[in-house]
Order: sequence, then structure tokens, then C-alpha cells
Amino acid sequence: MKKALSLVLALALLLCAVAAVAEPTAIDGKADRGITINTAGLNEAEPGVSPTTGRKLDEIACPDGFLGMAVTGVYQPFMVQISNSNNGVGTYSGTGSKSGQPYRLAPVNGTYADVVYEAVQKRGGSESRMSMIFSDTIPDYVGFVRSTRATHPRIRQEWECAFCTSGYSVKDVPEEWKKLGVKNPAGATDDDPGIAYVGDFPKVWHPYVFRLHPYQGPNNEIFNLTGILQNVVPKDHVPANHTWLFTDEKPTNGDSGEIIYVTFGDKNNSDSRLEYDAANNCYIRYVAYGDQGDLPYCENKLVNPRPEKVKDENGNTVTKLAVDDLAAGEPLTFNNVIVQGIEMKWEGQLRPDPQLVGTGIADYFMGGKHIAGVWQREDMNSRTVFYGEDGNEIKLQRGKTLIILMGYNDEGCGVKYE
Repeated sequence: MKKALSLVLALALLLCAVAAVAEPTAIDGKADRGITINTAGLNEAEPGVSPTTGRKLDEIACPDGFLGMAVTGVYQPFMVQISNSNNGVGTYSGTGSKSGQPYRLAPVNGTYADVVYEAVQKRGGSESRMSMIFSDTIPDYVGFVRSTRATHPRIRQEWECAFCTSGYSVKDVPEEWKKLGVKNPAGATDDDPGIAYVGDFPKVWHPYVFRLHPYQGPNNEIFNLTGILQNVVPKDHVPANHTWLFTDEKPTNGDSGEIIYVTFGDKNNSDSRLEYDAANNCYIRYVAYGDQGDLPYCENKLVNPRPEKVKDENGNTVTKLAVDDLAAGEPLTFNNVIVQGIEMKWEGQLRPDPQLVGTGIADYFMGGKHIAGVWQREDMNSRTVFYGEDGNEIKLQRGKTLIILMGYNDEGCGVKYE
């Protein structure tokens, strides 16, 4: 009897050991999931509820000086191109008080973004870039604003929202704008500014674009979003209906999805890990920081920001944004993480050509669960609809959403979870 019991205990210990070293599950990005789509139309926005986060507008805290739907009740989202150089926390080698410290490159006021898209910027994964949608709360200042590739006009088109960027690839982006019917910012006028605002142009939005003093570029451009909203965005501009479905219930289907490993191909510059925080029903993004291990992906806070006349590197007097300090703020958290499987094509090493129309696989991480599904977008002017295992549009958790555009066809790119 004792011998039999010992064998049972030994077997149990062996099984535990095997479970402890079990490999995370890899998503097969090329599999046909055999899901029949029940094509969804547009959703009606519920009065008093955010169409982008599903939160009650009167329960959203909004700092003094901020605008957005929680303040005005008017849906007028912004999409802003945000740097992810060195994964937002890598050591910065430039000048300034934060040289050599983590979080120098973190997004300014990034926690206020309702939706964040992440897409690889360079072939081989040495850099990704964030496209942040601000709607519920629109901060006074956001950054660090960086340039645009063809990926980003294609994302913006389904939102039909105002768009801020520091520059663009002249080889493809102007042609993208032309095909999509968007005014090239180079041709903007005070009376007809359009809805795309580029910091490089001294146009009507130029008084609301700053370089952060004393930090050097390219990661130092700041946009005053509230100023642009109040003074530049045409008053008659109507963004597209992009309302999602939300639920108060956590998912019970699917398998365990408490940790997500995202690989674009560069551990220190674009790869990340997201871990589920059950107490707050959200995922926290972590990125590698040299030999110090992983750090949470946080925002930057500007302490006492104010425009000031200063001398630039050539001795000229210019207006820059001065601050008392650049302080690491709260981690960015997401109640929904969506991995949207796409085909990523390339024009050379630095010009991504993602295929964002059609259908593909989608994987949802909500409430510590993983659910397999599919996505569909009929054309560039249509919203991307995410469908669950049953073929119906999936209901998201109320709160913020991260959408990772994952080109599984690119070597070294992939997602695992456990």
C-alpha cells in the first residue's frame, strides 16, 4: 500500500513539474479558423456612454485644462503618432537632466489614450510605433510625436478623425492621402486646414506645436491638442461612427490568457510582455531595459509646462516648451488586448505596406482569458469589426484597448500566451 501511494505521489510531482515548465501557446498566424462571420453594421452610441471605452462619461475624471467627450459631450477624437523609440524606456543618450535614465522617451500623457495601435515601423522589428486615439479625455499636451508611414493613414481612415504627426515618408504617404481623399497638409490654409496636422509645416496649427526644452530631437516634439481642437479642427467636421460593443461580464469561454508575449524581432526595442492584473481587470505592458530586467511601460508627465523664448543650437531665439521636470507617470494599462493578424508587405526596410482591408485572424485577451476570432474590414472607409468564436461581433471589456498589428508572415514575428 505504501509503495503504491509513493508511486502516486511521485507521479503527481512529476506532472506538476511538467506543468511548471510547459511552453506558452504560440498563435498560429496562418491557420484558417473556419469561423462564419455574421456581418455587423454600425453600432449606436449609448447616450452618456463613451463609444470608444464603454465608460460612463460623467464618471471619467478629467484634469483641469483637458477637453474631450467627458467634458464637452462631443465626440471628436484625435489620432496622434507617438514615438516608441527604445520601447519608450530605453536609455537616452542625448542632453538634458534625464540623460541616461529610463522613461525619458515614454509617451507624454499616454494613459489618457482610449485606444492604442502598435505596429512595427522597420523591417526586422528594430522599432515599433504607437498610434494613440484620444477621445474621452483630450490632454493639453501629448508626445513625443513622430512621423508617419503608409500604415497610419490607413488606420486613421476608419476613424475619420483629426490626425497629428511630426512628419511623413514623402515616398508613399502623400499618395496615401490622395487615394483616401485627405487634404495633404502641405496645401492647408488658415481657412481650410483639413484634419491632418504636421509639425514640420508652419501652417495654422504651428502655434500649437513645440519642441521640449532642453531635450534634443527627434524625440522631443509636443503637440498642444486642446489648442488644436479649439482653434484648428473645422467645427463642422464629423468623425466616423466607430462605436464598439461592451459588456460588464468577464468572458467565461476561451483558454487561459494571463500573460502575452509579443515578438517583433528586437528584445530591447519592440518586443513586450503583457500581464493580467486581476484586481484591476487590466493588462500591464512590460518592456526590457538593459540588464535591469523588465519595466512597466509608463507615461511621461510634464511638470509646469509653459511656452518660453529660448536660444536654439544655432543661437536663434525660438519658442519652445519649457518644463520644471519630466517625471515618469502611471503605467499604461489595457482592459482589452487585441492581436490583429495581418499580411505585412514592405517597400525596402523602412516603408511598411500592411494589408488592413479584408479578413484575418484576431486574438482577444480580456479578463485573463484568450479567445480566438477573426476580423473583417470591407474597405478603407469601413471600420474594422472584430468577431468572436461564434461569428458575432465581440463585446469588449469597458475601458482601454491595445490593438497590435501583427504580420505573422514576417520572419521572427509572433505571439505566445499562457
